[in-house]
Amino acid sequence: MRVAIGQPLIPAYRLPLFERLGALPGVELTVFAGGTEGSLRAFHCGRSFRVVAAPVHQLKGGLRLQPALLAAAARRGFDLVVAPWDVRYLNLLPSVALARAFRTPIVLWGHGYSLNPHPLTDGARNFCGRLADAVLLYTESVAAQLIETAHFSKDRVFVAQNALDQTPIQLARQSWMDRPEALAEFQRQHGVDSARTILFISRLEANNRIDMLLRATAALCPRYPDLKTVLIGDGSDRARLVELTRMLGIEGRVAFAGPIYEESELAPWMLSATLLCYPTNVGLSLLHAFGYGLPAVTSDNRRAQNPEIEALVAGVNGLEYRDGDLDDMVRQCEQILGDPDLRLQLSEAALQGVLHRYSIDRMVDGFKQVFDRVAGRRSTRS
Repeated sequence: MRVAIGQPLIPAYRLPLFERLGALPGVELTVFAGGTEGSLRAFHCGRSFRVVAAPVHQLKGGLRLQPALLAAAARRGFDLVVAPWDVRYLNLLPSVALARAFRTPIVLWGHGYSLNPHPLTDGARNFCGRLADAVLLYTESVAAQLIETAHFSKDRVFVAQNALDQTPIQLARQSWMDRPEALAEFQRQHGVDSARTILFISRLEANNRIDMLLRATAALCPRYPDLKTVLIGDGSDRARLVELTRMLGIEGRVAFAGPIYEESELAPWMLSATLLCYPTNVGLSLLHAFGYGLPAVTSDNRRAQNPEIEALVAGVNGLEYRDGDLDDMVRQCEQILGDPDLRLQLSEAALQGVLHRYSIDRMVDGFKQVFDRVAGRRSTRS
């Protein structure tokens, strides 16, 4: 089975998925991908799959064009094309139309919703989804909504829950846990206490509302004199956040650790934290933190979050604060900081969830289901 998958780029977190899909018996995988985007580093080769350069052209108004996907949809050399389900790409509808014309099954893979919904874009996205042979989503809840409210055919809606490959995470975690003296020395050098450290890991961008986390830190410091907040990552909002830290008088309580890509270097920071606080727009960082048994605090406005928010169950593996309510964010963080038993309970549930329910194996199974049911099958369209 010859499968083509289109992507804006191949980031490190997506590489294990493509390696596993390319290694499936009978699958020849080609990934059409663009280059580095922002602070995301891109990979341009794989061991078990082929990469074809597919540059993404940035247009006005946030629109994009990836012409190579048009060629992929029109080729007779593929038994299945999986394209990004993103209406910002002007090639989305033409790609689906070309695939239909050349009788190549096409699946649209994406969120299935927008963080900024609008009747026009929602309508366009659903129109393209119905025109395709199937849609592949990140979450069960969005799949159910499309079937129930957008009237998608149930047999053409599939789910591959987004996941991280936990293998390197668990290896790095265990390596440091097996060396408690080294971990204690790391904590001493960086002035962090695993019972009094709040962690944020992601890009430092305004839409993540890290400014709220800094203000929460300032509010918590009088109650927890040894509290520290660690920000791992870089981005366009860094300078403003550094200045805000100075204005709040908490320079000594906030560490800007910068971008860290090696899991062995991330692990001691993760193991030295009490919780992840990601004010809003949380995504794969949630699953990353859960891999280290870190409970999470984030906004209860799930429409403002990425699909990975489905992994968070409030009161089970993390807590939610009322969206936009700084005082409530402080209260939720304080619950975990001030209650070791609750922290342990949430931590164990977080770790078990990503090892079993939100695993890379289950994500691969979702793709396998699409491959088996859609490839080679003549489309029955609604």
